Amino acid sequence: MTITLRIISDKAQSAAFNMAADLFVMESCAETETITLRFYEWEYPSITLGFAQKAPDVLDFKAMEKNSVQWVRRPTGGRAVLHENDITYSCIFPIKVEEMGKNISGTYTIISRCLMSGLYKAGIMCEYSDSAIALHETRQQIKLPCFLAPNRNEIMYEGRKLFGSAQKRTSRSVLQHGSIPFSSAYRKLPEYLKLLPEERIVQKKMLEAKSVCIEETNRILTKDHVRKSLVEGFVEILSYKVEEKKFTKDETEKINAIAESEEFGSKWMNG
Repeated sequence: MTITLRIISDKAQSAAFNMAADLFVMESCAETETITLRFYEWEYPSITLGFAQKAPDVLDFKAMEKNSVQWVRRPTGGRAVLHENDITYSCIFPIKVEEMGKNISGTYTIISRCLMSGLYKAGIMCEYSDSAIALHETRQQIKLPCFLAPNRNEIMYEGRKLFGSAQKRTSRSVLQHGSIPFSSAYRKLPEYLKLLPEERIVQKKMLEAKSVCIEETNRILTKDHVRKSLVEGFVEILSYKVEEKKFTKDETEKINAIAESEEFGSKWMNG
């Protein structure tokens, strides 16, 4: 098997396009031997909901409308994430590429190694930790933001969480995507959620105390520098043939067609 690592550095797109693109690649990669690594941003501040979340139960639409915040549902689980001035990545590959991990934990470990390698290259000395134990008691007391929800193999910086990721596996392919906040803008998430005033205060304080953004690592970095370093981390760890190739015109048209379809709107952007 000749495995290719395709790297896509995408421009800022709408919330609908970004999720439609991940779904398109997840479906179209199944018959290939290609790992697609995409780094992307968002045209407007956007909230992604976990697959099982219902928007009317979670989101404060009035506050979102006031600040032009979009939303879309993810194919992965978990809770709401605010994408504003962040770097989002997706790593998608056919299930048959077992070198990328045979289960959730295996894949998460491999991708985390790639991300950490990239952060090291950017001069960010992060560590590998399991924050699930540390956050277990808090989780019982209050709903945690997705960025702080306990997960395996967390990437930390000086004891605070730096990355939030989620994964979806089907019989044909695997998707893992996640967000690394560049600035502290992601901490505005509680302002757009249906929360009691005391819950909103607690969530904001927790996000400040237990998570960190790139600008708070005391490194003078640009997004381009961080993205480039992350790409280098994947290339170094995976050691596959590399192809830097943006979406073709045909692929872009297909993704737009998905994003604008009634089926997509009903499943991923309604209720």
